[in-house]
Amino acid sequence: MTCIYTKIFGERNCGAAYLRRLVERNFATQTMHGAFDLDRRVLRLALQAVRPRDRTAHQNTLHDLDHERTIYSDFGWVHAAPPIDVIRSAPHAESTLFLLITKHPAHFLASLHANPTNPRLSEGDIPFERFLQQPWPVLGRDGVEEAQFETPMALWNAKVAAGFAMLDMVEHGLHLAYEDLLSDFEGQMARIAEHLPPVTGDFANIRRSIRAKDNLTFEDYQRRYKYQRLKTHWRKRDLELIYRRIDTDLLRRAGYREVL
Repeated sequence: MTCIYTKIFGERNCGAAYLRRLVERNFATQTMHGAFDLDRRVLRLALQAVRPRDRTAHQNTLHDLDHERTIYSDFGWVHAAPPIDVIRSAPHAESTLFLLITKHPAHFLASLHANPTNPRLSEGDIPFERFLQQPWPVLGRDGVEEAQFETPMALWNAKVAAGFAMLDMVEHGLHLAYEDLLSDFEGQMARIAEHLPPVTGDFANIRRSIRAKDNLTFEDYQRRYKYQRLKTHWRKRDLELIYRRIDTDLLRRAGYREVL
């Protein structure tokens, strides 16, 4: 069956925005963004009504509220744990291709350390080893039961487990590793093409970073996310700390291994 809709889930900094651009460029499908899209004029007026020191917290509350609004149409925030009960009961889920994108936990944690994008974090730039051992505050739109994770590794465990639980129950679903998109672009696009109609005969990649502040090419990312770099560019004790707290069953199911 050819799917009409596409819904992507993936934790922050795992390539979900890149994958969405690829899908929209290469396939005839309606992507469900589930993104915060409150009109900027409305947002500005709403924030002006609260004290300046409270505006960050209030904006975060509005993001959570908008996530709740889009759960029943677009299945919510792209970075959330998939809302299993909503997906199970939604009529349009049968016509939706669900994509789960992940990064190797070491790659993910390095990206999260560099770009945490969590308004509830109280500290800014801290050493990576300390980052790995500090709690990770949970947002309402994360879609998990915990109010706080003991470490960022627990965040990876929870979100990846929820993503695979979703794939186990939907009719059309694929897991894609971000690293595989970089090393086997054509092969990963061909997997998606089994569910979505391509718009052209050849798959078109995105050659430049989608982050406005970056000036990296596709080849730059290929070099950055080679597994052998974990051996040569990482401290062994950081990797050991990560692997002690990562769910090894999830690691294997995602197609990853411990690289030391």
